[in-house]
Amino acid sequence: METRKVQRTGKSTFIVSLPKGWATKNGIEAGSIIYINQSDNGALTLTPDRSERDLTMRLDIGSKAGDPLVRDLIACYLSGFRTIEVTSSHMSSAQKKDVHQLVQKLIGPEILEETSNKVLIQDLLSSEELQAERALRRIKTVVKSMIQDAMLALVENNKELALDVIQRDDDVDRLNLLISRQFTEILRSGFIKREALDPVTARYYAQAASNFERMADHAYRIAEVAVGSEIMLPQEMVDELRRLDELFSALVDESFTTLLHQDSDKANEIIDRVSEIRMSTIAITNGSNAADKVELMVRLVVSSSVERMLDYIQNIGELTINLKHAMAAQEMK
Repeated sequence: METRKVQRTGKSTFIVSLPKGWATKNGIEAGSIIYINQSDNGALTLTPDRSERDLTMRLDIGSKAGDPLVRDLIACYLSGFRTIEVTSSHMSSAQKKDVHQLVQKLIGPEILEETSNKVLIQDLLSSEELQAERALRRIKTVVKSMIQDAMLALVENNKELALDVIQRDDDVDRLNLLISRQFTEILRSGFIKREALDPVTARYYAQAASNFERMADHAYRIAEVAVGSEIMLPQEMVDELRRLDELFSALVDESFTTLLHQDSDKANEIIDRVSEIRMSTIAITNGSNAADKVELMVRLVVSSSVERMLDYIQNIGELTINLKHAMAAQEMK
């Protein structure tokens, strides 16, 4: 750790010199702009002016297509590259289709240029517009509606509603990737302009978004069952699903609010309630007509998904407790 002596110039201005090695490494010279961010514990973070135009990736995909190509593009997006130049000596129509389909699923990137061997992707979303709390709130709202509508579609054998739930899963994926990308942006720059979100909180928000996204995956599974099966559920299972629907609606809202307020006492209450509700899944699996193979399959899928969604709500409760203590430790530094 280097030390610097604070000097005074004029009557009220304090100055301190920058380490030469750091300045050289970051291209700092006379006239350069440095951003200064003050955290709650009084620490100052100095960040060089990293122009967005420097965040450019040239990605030579060769013959790569399908999932491997999509994974590379998502990694570039999550890493915060503002411009991604996808190239190949012989880019196929299938490769271009993969690029187009992925770009449509991301928030911010647009295709600005396309030739026979290149696709230029530019992120048009400014880092100043990235709002983790707003995106997390949107994820919570979509996930809550997906769970409600997936169970309703199964109860009422409403395939149109079930298909709508399946389509909404893409919205959750896009928002989850956006929050993960913002976390990377905060780690790289030290802060987000106009966004009073510290790296510790950003990390826990990203983890919470991931848990909400996994809940959406299980609402998706229940919706798939509603689309693919022709069955009239017994009344006792219908009643149980309606009861769980109300419980999940409350739990999703409360877990989100508890995380935002860092209320560890409420988080512990939610975790205890989840443990009590978990016993309800036994009634779904052990139905009166479990000898019917189709009904048994539906019961098993729903029971498994309900179990996993309860796990993720419990995870968010634990994240809340961890975040509160992490912030307390940060304030003590």
